[in-house]
Amino acid sequence: MNTKQLFLTAAFVATASQAMAGGYLTNTNQNAAFGRNLSQEAMIDVVATYANPAGVGFLAPGWHFSLNNQSAFQTRTAESWFVDSQKGPFLMGNVNGEQNTSATKKFKGTATAPVIPSFDLAYVQDRWSLAFHFGLVGGGGKCEFEDGLGSFESKVALLPSVLNAVSGSQAVKGYAMETYMRGRQYYFGGQINGSYKITDNLNVALGLRGVYASTNYYGYVRNMKAVLADGSQVPVADAMAPTIQQLATAIPQLAPVMTGIANVAGDVNLNCDQTGFGLTPIIGIDWRINDHWNVAAKYEFKTRMRLENESGESASGSALAQLDEYADGKKIAADLPAILYVGAQYSPISKVRINVGGHVYFDKQATQYNHRERELDGPTWEILAGAEYDVTDWATVSAGWQTTNYGLGENSRYISDMSFVCNSNSVGLGARFRLSKKVALDISYFKTFYQHYDKYQADYNGIKANFGNLLGQVSTQVTDVANAIAAEDMAAGVNPQTDPRMAVISNLGTAMNGISGMQTPGNDRLHRTNDVIGVGVVVNF
Repeated sequence: MNTKQLFLTAAFVATASQAMAGGYLTNTNQNAAFGRNLSQEAMIDVVATYANPAGVGFLAPGWHFSLNNQSAFQTRTAESWFVDSQKGPFLMGNVNGEQNTSATKKFKGTATAPVIPSFDLAYVQDRWSLAFHFGLVGGGGKCEFEDGLGSFESKVALLPSVLNAVSGSQAVKGYAMETYMRGRQYYFGGQINGSYKITDNLNVALGLRGVYASTNYYGYVRNMKAVLADGSQVPVADAMAPTIQQLATAIPQLAPVMTGIANVAGDVNLNCDQTGFGLTPIIGIDWRINDHWNVAAKYEFKTRMRLENESGESASGSALAQLDEYADGKKIAADLPAILYVGAQYSPISKVRINVGGHVYFDKQATQYNHRERELDGPTWEILAGAEYDVTDWATVSAGWQTTNYGLGENSRYISDMSFVCNSNSVGLGARFRLSKKVALDISYFKTFYQHYDKYQADYNGIKANFGNLLGQVSTQVTDVANAIAAEDMAAGVNPQTDPRMAVISNLGTAMNGISGMQTPGNDRLHRTNDVIGVGVVVNF
C-alpha cells in the first residue's frame, strides 16, 4: 500500500448530487408542471410524456409540444467530528488560511443549476401516437466544497498526534492544509415512445431512452504542514527531521522507515472526466375508465451504465494509486435503477383533477462501483399527490406533495459526507395560464424539506484501519532491524538486552502501540436544502 493512503484512501471528490426530485441519481422532476403538481403518473398531458407515456395516446389528434427550463439551488452540509465532539483534532487545524474554531466542524457545499432544460413533442393520430422527450434524467448540477470535507481532513488532522508519538515529544501543536473539491454530473436522456389504443379506453406504450453521462471531478489536498509550538508551519518532513537524524545516528537502518512516515503528507490532486452511455427500455399502460377516473403505470428497466475515466494530475505525488475508482482508462459501474410508477387521477367535476401516485426504485439491483449497492437495506420509495383547479377558462392553479424514503438503514455505508441523500418531504405550487387556445404557460416553485441523517462510525472513515496498515509495514521493518541487531550482538557475545539500540527500538514500538490503541469514533450529521423554480410553454397545434 502506498503510504499516502494513510490520509487519503477514501474517495477524494465530492459528488454532485441530483438537483431535482427522485432517487439517488434519477431525476423525476422533468418540467415546470411537475413543480406545481408532483403526481404526474396518471396525468394526460404532453408534459407527462416522461411520467405517463401511455397517456399521450388520449391527447387530442395532432401535434403537441412543451419546452421547459428549471433553475435549481441546493446546499449540502455535513457537521462532522471525530475522537471527541468538544475537543477533537479538528481544533488543531488551519485550513485554507483560516483557523478552525470548533471540534465539530461544518462543511458546506453549494450546488447551482440555473439552466435545466427539457422538451416534449407528441403526435397523435387515431389509435397511434408517437412521442419524444429530452431532459436531464440524472445529476444536473455542480457542487463545490470550498473547504473540503471531514472525510479526508480528519486524516490530516491526526498528523500532530502521529508525529508527536513517533518523535516522543509534543513539538507539533497543529496542522495546516489547503483543500478544495468540486463535482459535476449531467445525465442527458432522450426517449422515444410509441403507443397504441387497444380499446377506446385502454392504451399501451413502448419506449426506449438513451442516456449519455458526462461528469467531472476536481479537487486537491496540498501544502500539508505541521504547526509548531511557536506558530510556525513547516513541512511534515522537516518536523520529523530531528527524529530522523537521531535515529540515523543511533540506528542507521531505521532512518528510511521514519522518512517513509514523514512522506505521507505529499500533495494529492485529481481531475477526472467520466463519460458513458446506456439504454433504458420502457413500457406503460393507461386505462381511462370513464370521465372521472384514469389509472396508469410505467416500468423503466435498469439502465446498465459503465463510465470510462479520463484522468490527469499535475502536482507531486501519485493520487491514482489510492483513487482507484478514478484511475485513467478504467470503466466504472454506475447503473441507473429500474423504476416502477403507478398512479390514478380522479376528476369529481370537470374543473378539478386530483392525482395520487407512487414510485419504487430498485436500487439494490443497480450495480455500483465495488458493489456498493449491497450496503442498502432496501429500495427507495415515494408517495406523491397533487390537485389542479381551473379557476377560470384561462387560469389553473395547482399544488402537490411528495415524500421520499431511501433504503439506507442506520449508519449506512452506502453514503458518505461526499455523496449522500436524506429522506424528505417536498411541496410544490404554481399555475398554468392559457394565453390562447393553443398556447399555455406553466410556472412553478418546488421546495424540499430534508430530514437530518446521522452517520456514526466507530472508526471514522477507516482512519484507525488505515493507520494499522501503515504501522503494520513499519512494525515489520522495525522487527527486521531488531532481529538483525540481536543476531549481530549474539555473534559478538553481547547480550542484546544491554544494547542501547534495543532501547531505542523499544521506545519506538511503544509509540506505535499507542497509535494503534487510539480510539477514533466519529459522526457526520448530514443535511440538504433544495429549491427549484420552473417555467414552461405548452403548444397544442
